[in-house]
Amino acid sequence: MPRALPRAKAWIVKPVAEGSSKGVRDANLVRTRAEVVERVAEVHRRFRQAALVEEFLGGREFTVALLGNGASLRVLPIVEIDFSSLPAGAKPIYSYEAKWIWDRTEAPLAIFSCPAKTTVALQRRISSAAVAAFRALGCRDWSRVDLRLGSDGLPRVLEINPLPGVLPDPEENSCFPKAARAAGLTFEQAILAVIDAAVRRLGLAPARPARKAAAR
Repeated sequence: MPRALPRAKAWIVKPVAEGSSKGVRDANLVRTRAEVVERVAEVHRRFRQAALVEEFLGGREFTVALLGNGASLRVLPIVEIDFSSLPAGAKPIYSYEAKWIWDRTEAPLAIFSCPAKTTVALQRRISSAAVAAFRALGCRDWSRVDLRLGSDGLPRVLEINPLPGVLPDPEENSCFPKAARAAGLTFEQAILAVIDAAVRRLGLAPARPARKAAAR
């Protein structure tokens, strides 16, 4: 347990090495030091790993799907997480309950909005932060970056998913395919675009045959 917590009105406690909201329950958004201690102990007990304690950012949350590499890196339409769709009393986080219990194939939550309704300026800030994170962390071919707005209205990177989930069924909530569809790509086209990005990065694309000179 850290001796000093980051100064904040609330904190989010999560395992350092999990994904898909494992270990991020509704109860992991806490407001007292005692609750932090309790949640950290729970992470240690259940996941046998360190816990990450972060200041909770109360602003809007977005996720950005990225496709490609280098100059051809493409930012797909931004997805916003709409917490108003959660059950009454639920905390405004994309928790394990929100992802795996309350959201069901037969009754999906209307939790994603894509393209997100933002100003052009905010869209640029979000996209720029996502691209900067992608490049700083050496990601390749594709990724999905989760961001949340701070009290100053500026986006902060929460995490980056270098191997994002891709559920093909449109009735299942899956951010990368949803962003791809908003960009006009089918699921198959999106997956092939990832493969194509990797092939080009590795120099495996066959050389195009030279065109024959036109007859004179």
